[in-house]
Amino acid sequence: YSAEAVIEAVRQSTVAAQIAGRIVELRFDVGDYVKKGEVIVRIDERAADQAVAASAAQVQEAQAALANARAQFERSKQLAAQKFISQAGLDRAETDYKAAQARVSALVAGAGQASTERSFATIVAPYSGVVSARHVEVGEMAVPGKPLLTGFDPSSLRVVANLPQAQVPAIQAVNRAWVEIPTLDRRIEVKQMIVGPAADPRTHTTRVRLDLPVDVRGLYPGVFARA
Repeated sequence: YSAEAVIEAVRQSTVAAQIAGRIVELRFDVGDYVKKGEVIVRIDERAADQAVAASAAQVQEAQAALANARAQFERSKQLAAQKFISQAGLDRAETDYKAAQARVSALVAGAGQASTERSFATIVAPYSGVVSARHVEVGEMAVPGKPLLTGFDPSSLRVVANLPQAQVPAIQAVNRAWVEIPTLDRRIEVKQMIVGPAADPRTHTTRVRLDLPVDVRGLYPGVFARA
């Protein structure tokens, strides 16, 4: 049985911004090969730096207030032991001390979040691959969720075909397939065949994925194939 099919990447993704800011550097363009961990986009991080500095200052202020509340609480315990202040006064000093502790914890967490957000200004490749689309230019504003670059891993490709339901049992029984690539004039035996567990109720077809050998030269997503 022969079915029309198309090449797709097993790993294909679009990298998006996680913070707002002006794009100051785009290191790669369409067709460039990128290694995992390489910096692909930089966003102006000056606003994020200011947020980190403000958070650090707030933490220092809260820590100073905590030290003062702790000292006041210790003095109140001594005075309460000597019956110079009431139990209510001691309870109030203890409440102030615990509130200062809670404020420091909250501000430390906020400072950590600000530092994490600053790291989002430098965007790295999640895996090695080829850039297939660029969605922005240097100087444009990035906002959270805005697509920046799309890429795929050329070493991990597969063929996808939709088969009539009547053909599925026989294909599953044989569990072998070949792929013809007209543009390359090649015939490749697939590495693995996965038949979808469900059928499309509109077309009454079942989706079949055919994994190709690693590093088949000349192939990229969207190429027509015949399974």
